[in-house]
Amino acid sequence: MDLQNDIVVRGKSYEMPFSKGILARSLMAAGLKPSIAYRIAWDIYEMLKKENIKVIDKAELRRRVYYYLISKNYDEVAKKYLLWRMVLGRRPIVILIGGASGVGTSTIAFEIASRLGISSVIGTDSIREVMRKVISRDLIPTLYESSYTAWKVLKDNYEEDNKTKYIKGFERHSEAVLTGVEGVINRCLLEGQSVIIEGTHLVPTLLKDNYLENPHIIFIMLTIYDEKLHKMRFYARGRVSSRPTERYLRYFKIIRIINEYMVETAKKKGVPVIENIKISETVDKCLNIITERLKNMIELEGLSEEDMLESV
Repeated sequence: MDLQNDIVVRGKSYEMPFSKGILARSLMAAGLKPSIAYRIAWDIYEMLKKENIKVIDKAELRRRVYYYLISKNYDEVAKKYLLWRMVLGRRPIVILIGGASGVGTSTIAFEIASRLGISSVIGTDSIREVMRKVISRDLIPTLYESSYTAWKVLKDNYEEDNKTKYIKGFERHSEAVLTGVEGVINRCLLEGQSVIIEGTHLVPTLLKDNYLENPHIIFIMLTIYDEKLHKMRFYARGRVSSRPTERYLRYFKIIRIINEYMVETAKKKGVPVIENIKISETVDKCLNIITERLKNMIELEGLSEEDMLESV
């Protein structure tokens, strides 16, 4: 590796150039504003250059960042930074971001992944495509429909109550996808790989309780309460995506019913619900929820800040 002019960060099985951008995103995840996070990342870089450090162990770099934050009176940020680095470095975390079509689950998932340095983001639409390869249309016809059109292939007659029909179709459709989701979760936990899974098929009442109760799995539900704003999201997405806007708008009434249903199921299972109006605010709220869950995990293990410093 020819990195004569760079500071090299050495992990257990890799070496990479020191990145001010990666460090800044980690600090933003801990609660710093972008401008301050990038300034501190630059300060850390300049400090290492001044000491003529060419190679630094990843754990040592994190300790230096922690103590630098403390020296600048960012005590709470330092604690969060330490928490994130310790947990993500040693424990697999599965973050589930659910929500009806159009509420922004994929956008928020990728933003959180960027802040936390989680490299794997999987959409439930992709898992659905895999399930379609192994399950025939004859066996589960709802799997081959969209979440908001699955009611069309139901064999039961729900004509007297359209809302019930739409929800039953959505549930049958999601149940098949959740089989694949649970397989992905199991594999990630087994291999120690953190992942974010996002999509409309993440229904709290359909997911087995052992996943909801697992401290390594954090579930967040997104919604948009305002109908007009929700519809505008489809128009906006249509301008930058190949997804068929007209199709979503044609079934918008059903998508709204699914949106209400997902919020209801989340509240029933104690899953936090966040209204996604502004991306930055939603990401901050999600990170606060995740941080609190991780704090509870660490407290249950009886670890102090000194213990975490030894563990990074």
